[in-house]
Amino acid sequence: MSREPLKRLSDAEVVALRCKGGEWPRGLRSGTPIPDTWMGLVVGAGGQRRFVPAGEDPRAGRDDTLVLVRNRAITVPVDVADTPACDGHAVRGSVELLVRWPARDDDLAALYQTLLSDDELTLERLTEAIGRADAPAALRRFVQAHAAEQLVHGDVRADLLEHLRSELKRFLFSAGLILERLGELEFASKSLTHTNALQRATARRVRELEARGVVEQAALAVTHRRLDSLGDVLDKLKAAAEADAGLQWRDLLPTLTPSERGRLLENLWRLMPDRTMAAALVVVVGFECVWLDPAQPERIVRRSTLPDELGGLRSVTHTAGDNTLLVGAASGVWRISAESGEIRAKYVIPDSQSPRTGVNASAVSGERLFATHSQLGAWSWKLDDPDDVLLLLQPAGGVPRTIRAVTLDDQGHVLLAADDRVHAFSPDAEPLWQSRPTDGVIHCLAPLENTLYAGTASGALQCCDLVDPGDWAEAHRTLSAIESISARRWDDLVELVIPAGPQGVHGVYAEEGIVSRLLDTPTPVRRVWACDDTLAALSEHRDKLIVLNGAMPERTGVEVPVARLVGRSIQDACIVESHEAPEPRSDDGDPA
Repeated sequence: MSREPLKRLSDAEVVALRCKGGEWPRGLRSGTPIPDTWMGLVVGAGGQRRFVPAGEDPRAGRDDTLVLVRNRAITVPVDVADTPACDGHAVRGSVELLVRWPARDDDLAALYQTLLSDDELTLERLTEAIGRADAPAALRRFVQAHAAEQLVHGDVRADLLEHLRSELKRFLFSAGLILERLGELEFASKSLTHTNALQRATARRVRELEARGVVEQAALAVTHRRLDSLGDVLDKLKAAAEADAGLQWRDLLPTLTPSERGRLLENLWRLMPDRTMAAALVVVVGFECVWLDPAQPERIVRRSTLPDELGGLRSVTHTAGDNTLLVGAASGVWRISAESGEIRAKYVIPDSQSPRTGVNASAVSGERLFATHSQLGAWSWKLDDPDDVLLLLQPAGGVPRTIRAVTLDDQGHVLLAADDRVHAFSPDAEPLWQSRPTDGVIHCLAPLENTLYAGTASGALQCCDLVDPGDWAEAHRTLSAIESISARRWDDLVELVIPAGPQGVHGVYAEEGIVSRLLDTPTPVRRVWACDDTLAALSEHRDKLIVLNGAMPERTGVEVPVARLVGRSIQDACIVESHEAPEPRSDDGDPA
């Protein structure tokens, strides 16, 4: 006797089937019961019906029809594409209907008469039948009657179940089915998600603006207190100046006590008009140049990755004349736009074989670019012809060990440091003179008018005459190496901005014998850059910048964790200076 019906019952896609009574398998001494997950209906030739539960032998006659149906809930998916909800948002819906045939002969007979036109009813065909009964249309009508927010984030399961039972009532009755419950239910709306994200961003931005307003009000209050505390100092200076209109800063300072002088000089850069302003801060990390907003230094404005053909990046210098950045790499220099980061030119040091270090500093004088490299020497290229390259100074036998700090004086002469001496060249790369030795290896140079200042590894701040270089004079001494100097003049006062290690940033007024603290920092400082409205200091571990501008309170700057933001330590940094008023900004920090 054939066992085909039992094989068909093992197919997970089969929901119901029919067969002749004679096809149901029987043993010699006993029948075969209906499996536990099924139930049956025996329909006689004369139309009489008999329900057979699971576990019983249907005992169907040879000419009877045996209908077998699963006795558990069957999952039928119903989906609708983007449908407009009552608030206009397009909603995508997906729901699982759990339907079941009750264990009654009338309901199984209804199945037999409506859906079992073939020998098998599969899950696919049942899904199609429910689809033809307008289940998707019923789901769409439910979506259209509700708001997207309620559908996506609310609990509408009970309402939807009642709605679908009502909408599918005719089909369910005719097929003998009951809609027992709903399975997985999901509503999604891209437009609602976007709108909610925009609202959250707007709310967050409002909170940030409110918080910034509080901070700015606090900064303004502190600034007023600072200026109020300077009121007596300024009154003294005004009284002294009225007595003699020809007096300058140097003549006025003796009228103040030492503490009053310190308070005045500490805030002098905030009181004097800005001639140069920070348009951007640029840091070099790995193979990237990263632009920061001086007004909001935690904000990255732009990132530009340079090719790796010249090796890792080591230094960066801004040239104001053509608004470019000179980015020193392991075996040459990139010249890029300070505004967009676009590469303008590439200058390669000839025959450089995997150098261990990189270009320490670069400068442009006239039509030539100059660069220093402790391992490969000092080189010069013609700006518009990188193949026109000259060797200025090359180490031999390990001497000199360091070649650093190329810069320009007011006449365009090129000054660079080799160990403890300064070498001068003309803009055409012709050698001019060589200085006497300083008291240690020179880390940095800063020419100002006719004076050249040098910072050494031993912590000495020394100076010599640029017109007639002779012996070096000591202007100041610190406990750690001086790796940078920014020289600024305020009328007849010369201020030298230097790193002061754990003491932050100092302003040295050598001719007056005064040192003021310009910036307090939470970590020791190894380098500092300054223009008239901004100070930027590099932490000792090269992981942070501490930025202070004239609008910030007291001597406390903003700590920018650059290494955490970009994943690499800082190799070098510079201030992109502007001689024009800064562009007005909108509330979100972008140009208005």
